[in-house]
Amino acid sequence: MTENQMATRKTSFLFDSIKGFVEQIGVVIVIILTAYFVLNEQMSIGAIMFHIMLFNNVSAPIRQLHRIYDEVNDALIYSESFFEILEDEGQKEPSGNYKPAHIRGLIEIKDVTFSYPNGHQALTDVNMTIQPNQNTALVGLSGAGKRAIINLLDKFYEPSSGQILLDGVDLKEYDTDFLRENVGLVLQRNHIFKGSIADNIRYGKTEASFEEVQEAAKKAYIHQQILELPNGYDSEAHLLSGGQQQRIAIARMFLKNPPIIFLDEPTANLDAIATEQIKNSLDAIKVGRTVIIVSHSISQIIDSEHIIVMEKGRVVEDGTHEELFDQHGTYHQIFSAMANSLNIHKITESMKED
Repeated sequence: MTENQMATRKTSFLFDSIKGFVEQIGVVIVIILTAYFVLNEQMSIGAIMFHIMLFNNVSAPIRQLHRIYDEVNDALIYSESFFEILEDEGQKEPSGNYKPAHIRGLIEIKDVTFSYPNGHQALTDVNMTIQPNQNTALVGLSGAGKRAIINLLDKFYEPSSGQILLDGVDLKEYDTDFLRENVGLVLQRNHIFKGSIADNIRYGKTEASFEEVQEAAKKAYIHQQILELPNGYDSEAHLLSGGQQQRIAIARMFLKNPPIIFLDEPTANLDAIATEQIKNSLDAIKVGRTVIIVSHSISQIIDSEHIIVMEKGRVVEDGTHEELFDQHGTYHQIFSAMANSLNIHKITESMKED
């Protein structure tokens, strides 16, 4: 749909430019010709205004046709996707039948290569092992393939080649709905639905009682702030700030209680105070779970017990913070750049002065 929109916009801008050019040239020609006729006493001055107004009246329908053209094309693009959804209704994603009684969270990615449907190759011969009950950080510059890993582990896509194992069983064998019930995902911007705060938290477990909702909010360090609102848990969720909405997403995870959690830039676009407050929530939710975090936050990377460094769709380094930093390789460069961007040296000096 995006490609169709781009093609339509290009055509629209081209047509709009030509239309504007013709209109302005037309006005200039009319003025020159009418001025010539007036000077030769073949036309009155009033006739000049008549011809200009006549030209504007002729060009107005052309502008209207251009607007209709844009609207029709937009309607065709969106209706195409809409009817695709209707046609796919009732069709399930590829799914296996495996539903274990318990998921430990051992993830093994073996020789995985992956390309998106548009042909962009995101991963090439990736190998990594993510241990259960451990925090693993995926580190790398934009386009390194970190989010492609998350998409594959959630079964949003399947690898072009290679194998992904969860607790020794190929991910393809797992029942897709069962897998996603046991996986939690916190994004940098989580969707907040229209409705009460309680209902938004309950989205993590629709049949949860009010007591369970409150307990999840307490674990996410948002309970007290909710009580301060005029209607408490019945208040509209859209009244919450960005940081509070992020903690609602974390409360959903506590309510869902999955053994595996993916954190994709959970503190991005938040101010320093909100980030510090959410860190307590994140630290609490990480306990006893397999956590994979994609982040450019130094504190979250250092807190991870295992760090995997990616570059151009490949794994280039793997180890702890101390091990990787001492290697003076890709991780050392990325970490140093993060520290320099935050002026860590000046911050340290200021802290010492206090």
